[in-house]
Order: sequence, then structure tokens, then C-alpha cells
Amino acid sequence: MRAVSRALVLAMAAFGFATAAAADAISDFYSGRTVNIVIGSEPGGTYDLYGRTLARHMGKHLPGKPSFVPQNLAGAGSYLAARRVVSVAAQDGLTIGGLGAALPYQQIYDPNSPPLDIAKINWVGSTSAYHMFMLVRGDSPVRSVADLRTHETIQSTIAPGQANSLIVAVTREALGAKIKGIPGHKSMNDAMLALQRNEINGYPSMPEESLRRAYSKQHSSGEIRLVVQYGPEPLKAYPEVPWAQSLAANEDDRNLIELATGFLNTGYVYMMGPDVPRDRVAAMRKAFMDALSDPELLADAKKQTLNIAPIDGETVSRMLAKAYAMPPPVIERMRRIFAAK
Repeated sequence: MRAVSRALVLAMAAFGFATAAAADAISDFYSGRTVNIVIGSEPGGTYDLYGRTLARHMGKHLPGKPSFVPQNLAGAGSYLAARRVVSVAAQDGLTIGGLGAALPYQQIYDPNSPPLDIAKINWVGSTSAYHMFMLVRGDSPVRSVADLRTHETIQSTIAPGQANSLIVAVTREALGAKIKGIPGHKSMNDAMLALQRNEINGYPSMPEESLRRAYSKQHSSGEIRLVVQYGPEPLKAYPEVPWAQSLAANEDDRNLIELATGFLNTGYVYMMGPDVPRDRVAAMRKAFMDALSDPELLADAKKQTLNIAPIDGETVSRMLAKAYAMPPPVIERMRRIFAAK
């Protein structure tokens, strides 16, 4: 009995030494280093704010306490940022990417999109799922989804492959809306300026945080009107705005909306390259989740009207795998309407 107990003590001690050695290796690697957060959007938007907030707080939660530096690399729906992380930056754990939410789903929607092996990417996690609104100018004749079916609205889609174009395509297909999407604006802020100048009639994908943070006065004054909401579930704070899934006439349309808006479930995702050492990925995932429960980060986020409801990296991976495993007819329909957008 004593021999067994002694062996158990020795085994536990060996495990403890190994764990401590692994922690020391991570600390030794990151000490005095800089981690770059490549943000795949223009400065000033919601994605950018999340990335910069993480940069201010993650360092103290990662062994070695490295500095985190945000870098904006907008373009191609965050593909340029993802490519930097996957193919350009060293696979050493010193670069993470903050992506536009729709990018991980891009190859479901468009098989001809730039290659990105989603299954091999190391997903760090997500700051939160989120919700979006389709909105129109307050002087628009569109006051309901029924009006969207009878009055053509011109809405900004920013660039092909972004959430804007997906929302336009699925709302037109599944709900019968007469929407014409036009690309060309650099960001949501540019699109909203165009809306104010009456150059476009609406914007299809305003994040709920952005509405509360930057456009609450325009909403309360009637300058903009919310027509449809999209997200994991209907927001109770906006009972007057119908939830897209509840408007679907049949199961096929509901499945289409679910697939097209799946990116809202994974939300604001962060990733590392596929060949980063596993221990560094694990350490970054833990630092990410620890930072998002840090009272200082939560207070910082609250000041900026940023929702924090973290999703760990393994859960993000499972959610993406589920989306890619949707029935082929649903994916084929999504690809058809996306190609015709």
C-alpha cells in the first residue's frame, strides 16, 4: 500500500513539474515580445473597437505578459487579414487575426472564394455572438417587411462576401424583398453618410451595438427606421422589429436564413495560423477567455457599448463544422442566390 502511495505521489510530482515546465516555456517565449492583432476592418467600427479593447487587456493574462498591438488591414471582407495570419506571418504565436464575422462562412456561400482552410485554422474564440438590423431612412415609404416586397430599396453591400451582401441576398430570396445592393462604400460609417445624403435608401446589417453606440439619436428621432432583425434569437428590447426567421414562410426558407446568418452565432471571431504550436494556441485561448472575464476589460467594453459574451475557440470550431455540414440542397440554394446577388 505504501509503495502504491509513494508511486502516486511521485507521478503527481512529475505531472506538476511537467505542467510548470510547460508554463515556463510559454512565459519564456512571450516575455518581452509583441503580439500583433491584425484587425480585418477599417478603424472606428465595432470590429476595430473589440480588437483594440482586447489589445489593452490580454497581455496581463498571457504568461510572459507580452504587449499586444492592434493593426488594421481591411479589404476583401477580412480575407487580407486572414491571409496575413495564415500565409504571411510566422507561425510562432505572435500574430492573431480579428475577422469580419462572415469570412469563416465564405466558402459555404461561394465555392470560388479565395482559399482558406477553415478546418485547419486555430480559432482563439469570439468576444460574443451578435444581432443585426436592416434599416431604412425615416422618410422612406418602407415601414414593414410587406413594404420591402413592394418598394425597391437601394442598400449598401460594402463589398462582395461581406455580411451586407449576405443579408441582402437572403432577405430578397427568403422574404421576397425588392432590394438592390450596391458595393463601393469603404465601411458602415461611409454607408451611413451616404444614407444621410439620400444617395441610398437603407443599410442592411447594422450591428445592435453600433446602433446603441453611434446611431441611437437617429433611431429615436425617426431619422432611421428598423425593418428586420437578424441573429441567434429575437432581441426582446426591440419587440416592434420582426425577427427574420419568424418571417419565413416554410422550413426551406428558415434553413436558408439560418445558414446565411450563421456568422452571427459565432460573432466576432479571432484566429491563429494552422501551424502555430499547440501549447501556444492553448495559452492564447486561455488568455482570451480570461481577459473577457476581467472586470477592467468589462468596464472598458461597457463604456464603448460593446457586448461581451465570450465563446471559446473549440466551440467556434464546432459551430463552423456544423454550418459546413448543412444539407447539400440548402448550401446549393445559398450558393445560387449568392452568385446572383
